[in-house]
Parts: sequence; structure tokens; C-alpha cells
Amino acid sequence: MIKYLIYAVVFLTSVNINAQTLIATSNHPEAIANHNQRKIVRDSLDNVYIVFIDTNNQENVINGVMFDNITGKWNNSTYIINGNNPTLSIFKNGKIHLVFESNDSITEIRHTSSLDFSNWTSDIVLSDTAVRSEHPVADIDSAGNLNVFWIQNNDSLNESLIYACVNGDTLIERKYITAKSEINDIAIANHLQFFENDLFFAIQYDQDSLQFFISTNNMENYDTIYSIIGSQPCISFNSLYPEEYYLEDDNMLRLLYINTNSQLIEIETGTNYSNINSAQIPVGSIDYVCIDNIAPPIGFSYLFMQNGNLYHGFSYGAYWDWSTILDTISGNIIHPSIAYKQFNFEYVDFIWMENNGNDYNIYHKRDEKHNGMSIEDHEQGKGFSIVGYPNPFTEQLSINVSVNDQKAQPIIQIYNSNSQLVKILHAEHSSANEFSYKWYGKNQNSDKVNSGIYIIMCSVGDTKTARKVVYIK
Repeated sequence: MIKYLIYAVVFLTSVNINAQTLIATSNHPEAIANHNQRKIVRDSLDNVYIVFIDTNNQENVINGVMFDNITGKWNNSTYIINGNNPTLSIFKNGKIHLVFESNDSITEIRHTSSLDFSNWTSDIVLSDTAVRSEHPVADIDSAGNLNVFWIQNNDSLNESLIYACVNGDTLIERKYITAKSEINDIAIANHLQFFENDLFFAIQYDQDSLQFFISTNNMENYDTIYSIIGSQPCISFNSLYPEEYYLEDDNMLRLLYINTNSQLIEIETGTNYSNINSAQIPVGSIDYVCIDNIAPPIGFSYLFMQNGNLYHGFSYGAYWDWSTILDTISGNIIHPSIAYKQFNFEYVDFIWMENNGNDYNIYHKRDEKHNGMSIEDHEQGKGFSIVGYPNPFTEQLSINVSVNDQKAQPIIQIYNSNSQLVKILHAEHSSANEFSYKWYGKNQNSDKVNSGIYIIMCSVGDTKTARKVVYIK
């Protein structure tokens, strides 16, 4: 009983951050704009950090707001620096990097950092001060290299993609990558758990031409992974193990983009980045997308906008004919942004804006990535249903799967919070359409697993879905 009460207390203390929360107000219409300029990060202690644009005396300023996980409260927004178009990245030690545009007549790309989101280093210039630069994006690798791309406006009426590397708050390198008549968007991703230093990036240019790239040697050179016509590129990269333990079937890389018919397209690939699989995520015509952490081989969350509404979806991968809508936020939503880095198995953190008539309210919400297993299955149309009880459980979990196709055979896999396979269950009883399973909180070696959250993955034919359970030892 005490253990159940502990879990109840944890749940109740998380209500504030799980609810839709007004965290700040800005009078700037693009306070958190640009889906690949990450405005929100969290650290390993589940503190959340957000930056946004406001104006003061007719000049753009960058403000910050923080959620303190110990107190369970958001602090008041505070001034960080004068500037525009900020983007955040966070290292495994909690050091936060802020890259932004200056307010100068010739816009510069600048960098500052902080260990506590309060005291910031003196900012340094990353870009060429003789030419206008804009739209920085950044991420950080396992060696602490902050990788930054931005768009440089040239006198020759074209635009260049520029790369820079920052380490220890010092500009290590700046180099030209390519030039196009127009560059509309950039995406970037390093490994989510800092296992290695492969760098992925994407360029959208010439209206809707898209290219995805990989560099394995700190941008000494790079290779094209995928080329397509589309917009709003998104990248998420993760693996269960460090590089020397990669498996060929670990589909670690996820790419999202919107095609010319406004459909959401997912691409996934494994370790050699040559076996590409692509599929349309069946959510209809959309306007906007941004991506969360990928947890191979389970899947990933993403946000998309449709008719002014914001949706939190979960995809199990391009090989699987099913995706789940976990949350819907109605209203006139503007510029959603989702936290990336400091990999989290259980939930996503995201923000968005709404016009309140005079200013713009900025909201935060924390959503679970998976529906909890219960005695009802609210997902319809996937060709089967899965229910289970009790949840949480201490001795045994009973799982029942009903399939529409009598020839179908469910596969039940259990994963831990590191996305590692714990157990494959076999049906204890079955009939033409009904299958029942038991899990006794043991792994493949029949050893008891640790208390915690586990994912029950059910695959039937080409369709997969997941349910969350809590095991209490």
C-alpha cells in the first residue's frame, strides 16, 4: 500500500507541469517562431528552460523562463540579452547554449552560455561581421562541440549555408558549406544521448527542394542521405547503445517533412544510412511539424498543426501502418516548439503561442508518450484491441488481445525505460480471435525486473501499438 501511495504522490506533484500552463506573455508576433530553432530544452533533472522574443523600447530582447522541478513552479520571465531568433541547446552536464541574431544593422550570429540559466557568459560573434546572417540552428555532440548552421546573405543576391563549431565558449571553426539562390529552412541533430558525434543536417532551398546530410568527421566533409521535394525538414537521431554496439536493424534516424500535397512524410533508416524506408503518416493535410526524441525501436512523438489546432502524435515507424494522436489542443495556435535532447522515455515537453487580443500568451504542456494500459482500448480502427489489468501491478499483469483477422498472430514485446527489450510474451490461451498473456515482472532470464515504467508493444501484421504499465516490486 505504501508503494502505491508513493506513486500517487509522484503523480499528484506532476499535475502542474502536465496541465496546460500559461508561462509568459510577449508582444512579439514571432516570440517562439521557427520550428527547428529549439526554444525549449530540459536537463537531466527535468528542469525546463524556455527562451522567447519580446520587445523593450522598440528593440527586440530575448527573455527566459524556467520550470524548477524541485519546487514544481515556473519562475517569472527574466531578461537575458538583446537579440532576435534565439535557439537553445543543452549538454549532458546541463550547460545551456544560446545562439541568436543580434539587433545590429548587419545582423550577426552570436553565442552565450549558462550553467544555471541566470548568469550568462559574455556573448561572442560567430558570423562574418561584413555580411548579414540569420536563422541560426544548433545542437551539441558528445565531445561538447556546439554545431551551428545559419544562412548568410551575400552581395551576389544568393544565400550561403555557413557552419561553425564552438567548444568551451570559443569559436573553433567557421566554414562555408554551399550557396543557393534561396535557403528557406535548416534542420540539425546530434545524438540524443551523447553516444557519438555523427552530425545530421538538412537544407530546404529553391522553394521546396530538400536535402538531408550526414557528417561523421566534424564537417570536414558530408554525404547526402536523402533528396526530395518538400518543406519543414525535421531530424531525430538516437540509439540504444554506443556506436561499437550498433546493430544493422537499429533504425536510429527519423526524418520528417511535408510534401507538396501538404502530407506528413516519415523516413527511417538504420546504421548504414542507405536502406531508406519512407511512408506517409495518415494525419491528412497539415501546416506545420516539429519532432521529438526518437526511442528506437519503439518510435517517436511529433507535433503538427491542422486548421489552427495543435496535435501531439506518436509514430511507431515507417514500417508500421499505425500512428496515434495522443493529445489535441484547440484554438488559434501559433509557432509550437518541442524539447529536444536530454532523452526522455516517458513524456514530451512543448510550448506554443496564442493571440490574446493585445499580446501573445506562451503556454507549456507536458504530455505522456504512451497511453496507459487499462481495461478499455480507446484506439479504434487499427484491426485489433489490447487491454490489460491491473496497472500498476505487483505480481502479474494480464493482457488480452482481440484481433479482427482470425489468421493474425499478435506479438507482445516488453521494453524498459532505456528502450531495451526485456521480454517477449507467448499466449497462454488463444482462440480464433482472442489471445491472453501474463507477465510476472520477469525478463527473458526469468529474473525479476526493477520497479518502474515499462512499455507493452503489441504488433499484429503490419500494425503496432504500445501501452504503458507500472511495475512495483
